[in-house]
Parts: sequence; structure tokens; C-alpha cells
Amino acid sequence: MSPATDASRRLAALDGLRGIAALGIVLIHVWMYDHGDAGKPAKSLLDIAVGELRLGVPLFFLLSGFLLFRPFAAAAAAGRPSPSIRNYALRRAARILPAYWMALAVAFVALGLAGHSRAAGAGDLPVFLLFLQNYGEATRWQLDPPMWTLCVEVSFYLVLPLLGLLALRLRGTTRIAALCGGLLVAGVTSRTLAMLGDWPPTTTDSLLTHGHEFAAGMLVATLVHGRQLSVRAGRAMFASGAALVLANASWHGFAIGAYGVRELIGDLPAVAGFALMVGAIAVAPLRAPVLTSRPAQLAGTLSYGLYLLHYIAIDTLRATGLWPEQLGLSLALVYAFGLGGATLSWRYLEAPAMRWARRRTAREHPARARTSTRPARRPQPEPVRS
Repeated sequence: MSPATDASRRLAALDGLRGIAALGIVLIHVWMYDHGDAGKPAKSLLDIAVGELRLGVPLFFLLSGFLLFRPFAAAAAAGRPSPSIRNYALRRAARILPAYWMALAVAFVALGLAGHSRAAGAGDLPVFLLFLQNYGEATRWQLDPPMWTLCVEVSFYLVLPLLGLLALRLRGTTRIAALCGGLLVAGVTSRTLAMLGDWPPTTTDSLLTHGHEFAAGMLVATLVHGRQLSVRAGRAMFASGAALVLANASWHGFAIGAYGVRELIGDLPAVAGFALMVGAIAVAPLRAPVLTSRPAQLAGTLSYGLYLLHYIAIDTLRATGLWPEQLGLSLALVYAFGLGGATLSWRYLEAPAMRWARRRTAREHPARARTSTRPARRPQPEPVRS
């Protein structure tokens, strides 16, 4: 297998991992309403397991840190110039904005017509268009609650070029790893202070208290650059990471230990576990048949649109009285609306915008353009936001 093919396969595995996580986020949101409609009975083992699918969010943030910091880490390690900040900004905007603005329009119209309490007035739309809804009580959790993660993601996108340029000035894996480690510690410290000080959600739903999750991905991108592990070592690394994630889920799901301790430590074991899993995929020739299967790859392709649209479907169905009493039917409806809308979003908004951005950025590099003008059959893994 050529290095290029091997790299594509590894990125595809990460794409599949993100897709499965997005499917899990949809499941937990539908399950949450079903549990409430049933009068919130005592949670079963299955209820607890589904509830811990919430860990998909820190995974999304970690993947963003890993995938977006990789070009800067590689350039610093090789002594190359910085990747083009203009190209980075253009590609990020093309990847995120069209589908996001489409979802805002759908939520604004659908929830407004349904008379839902989460509907927003036209005067609030500029706040959402600029990803500022997390920072005001009047707009927080309005229109489409999962979009709070996009506000955090965009904050990271704005800061990343500065961190990348700093990494290029530092040079050397050890110094860049120290930078990422410092950011990780700063993020953990901010989160701990937020828990101890009972900071308001308008502050905690921000990069300030989620920065360590991005930093963990950046640290992985730095440490794995140019490295290779055997299949056996990669499997051990992946299994260790999965064990940490499961331990984190069990610890929180079954409420083991003092509540205060669990709140202070948060999901750090899961973040460490995801870092090991992503690192194993990046440096070892693992087959990962589940992650590279066609269903997982399709879920990865549609994950962004699905993440943006599924909660709008939930709120609209419930506001119009069309929400089924059976869990299976409600899941089927939400997945149908979410995946159907995500397919249209991918075909008519996301993929064309990404192709346009690739063409525009390739013009600055004629030699590269000759090899990149033909659209790829599959996109490079991108974060959601999930």
C-alpha cells in the first residue's frame, strides 16, 4: 500500500469515527425525549449506555484540533513556511457556513410556523449568523440547541492560525508539544475554576472551558507526525484508549464516587482515551473495518448536516403533534428527516462549496492545481461540530 493510500485510509477511519459519533448524538437526543415522555422512570442499563453517547461532543472537538493543526505541525517539523492562512480561512468558511446558514433558515421558518418556544425573532438572526448565540441568555439554546458547539468550533478556528504561527516560530516537536500541553493544562484549569466558581453557561459554553479538548487533538497531531507503530502496538494503544472512554462512561453513567469529584475531573479520562484512539489510527496500519465500512463512511460524509438538522426535526415534530409515542418510530422519523436533509445539504451546498474553495485556493499553486482539479470522490475528514 502506497503512503498516500495508507494516509487516505487512516483519514477515512477518522471520518467514520466522527460519523458514528454523530449518529449517537441523534440517538441520545431522541432517547432523552422518550425518557421524559415516559415520566422519567428509573434508568436501565440501556438508558445509561445511551446517555453516555454525549461523549461524541468532546470527540468532535478533539478531531478538529487534530485535523486542523496537522498542517501547521507538519510545516514546523519540516521547516517549511506556514500554510496559507487565507486558504485556511476560505476552506473553513466554505465547509461550515453554507450548511449552517441553511439550517438557521430552516429552524427559523419551521419553529416560527410551529409556534415553538425556541423560535427566534428576526432581530436575533444576526447574533446566530455571527455564532454569538452562546453568549446571551436570550439566544442561548434557541433555534437549534446543538449549534452551541459550532460557536465553540468557530472560536477555535479564529485562534488556530495564531497558534499555528507560534508553533512555526518554536519549531521542534518537543517545543510544540510543550505549547499544546500548556494549552491543555490551561483549558483544564479554566474548566476546574468554572466548576468551583459556578460560572454561568454563557461562559462555560465557550472555548475557555473546552480548549483542552482541542488542545488534546493538537498534541496528538504533533506527537504522531512522522511516526509509525506496528499493528500490535497500534491495537494496544487503541484498546487502551477505548478502555479509558468506557471507564469514563461507566464512572459518570453509574454515578460512581463523589459528585463533586466527578464534576471537577469531568470527561478528562475520555478525552485522553479518544486521544489514544485517534493517535493509534494515525500511526499504525490498523484495518478498522467498521470505521472504513460504507455505512460509517456515509455517516461521516453526512455527519455535519445531520448534526445541524436533527434537533430541528425533533422540535418541529413535537410542536406540531406529529411525534410518535413509540421510540422506534420517533427514531426512524428523525433519522429520515435528518439524513434526508443532510444528503441534500451535502449534494447542493457542502460539496459544491468545498469544490469551489479548492479551485480558488489551488490557483495560488499551479503545480498542485494540476493534480487537484479533479474533484475527489470522498471529502477529506472535516470537523462538525459536531
